[in-house]
Amino acid sequence: MQTDWQKFLLARSGPAGDGRMATDTLLTDLSHAGLIRVEGADAVAFLQGQLSTDIQKLTADNCQLSSWNNAKGRVVTLLHLFLYDGAIYMALPEPLVAPVLKRLSMYVLRSKVALTDATDTLARFGVTGAGASALLAKAGIKTPSAVYGATSHDGVQTIRLHGDAPRYTVKAPVPKLITLWEELERLGTKPANADAWALAKIQAGEPSVYPETSEHFVAQMLNLDALGAVDFKKGCYTGQEVIARSHYRGGVKRHMLRGRSRTTADLRPGMELQLKGGDSPVAEIVDARRDAGGIWQMLLVVQDDHKDAELAHAASGASVTLD
Repeated sequence: MQTDWQKFLLARSGPAGDGRMATDTLLTDLSHAGLIRVEGADAVAFLQGQLSTDIQKLTADNCQLSSWNNAKGRVVTLLHLFLYDGAIYMALPEPLVAPVLKRLSMYVLRSKVALTDATDTLARFGVTGAGASALLAKAGIKTPSAVYGATSHDGVQTIRLHGDAPRYTVKAPVPKLITLWEELERLGTKPANADAWALAKIQAGEPSVYPETSEHFVAQMLNLDALGAVDFKKGCYTGQEVIARSHYRGGVKRHMLRGRSRTTADLRPGMELQLKGGDSPVAEIVDARRDAGGIWQMLLVVQDDHKDAELAHAASGASVTLD
């Protein structure tokens, strides 16, 4: 663990709030997110044969949303790839770090590649909200204008993530990161917890894959082709045949949509939904978080035939409306 970073966060006055006010610019510690560091002479070639994006196009000026899939084309995990400190980093949900490391390491063989759990070695925070760009600029942080763009200035790396509303990750040596956090708080950003970060991701239409949903979905079901997370010209990688066939020949009959529910039930990834009044599952929750009004905001993979229907949570019967 980045001890100085954690000590700083613990010493601050009170815990981070849920940060669900739509007008806020939010500041979130990202220690809850997992990281895998990939380095070695064959790192690019190795990942090129495993992931769905063209790793040769990864530079200091961009990041990539990518996926690692099983042989049947099902997404094992989604990854944010970026270059930092001379290595490739892959951000993913922390509970998937150990199983992904174990399985991915089986493919290394004689390649000159080292895969390590870097979750506790790189401190970083996220900034979201309409005022994010302006406040980061006031704090002296240079930001990229393009989605998936990356900038590095004075030891600080900033990446812009997918979505109409600005979402940024910021990485730097811990002393500088602490200074930037304090300056952003002074300028009016509000510390928020991991749920607020996840809610912003849902609102941006970017899926997450958790242990509960790992290997449930083909890339197109999660709209990964529309999100730029699949390169159909890069050549072979694990699961490529199924994903390419689905792209060129069709056949995927489930796709991701936004949904809402006012239920008091606890909604979680992997839960099934059915037609209101029906008894067979027609959708699965990808992710769900409550907003400032207490409404569950969700990403769902829904059968295409029912994309205009009203759904219900299979366990509680609560209504779910598709956007």
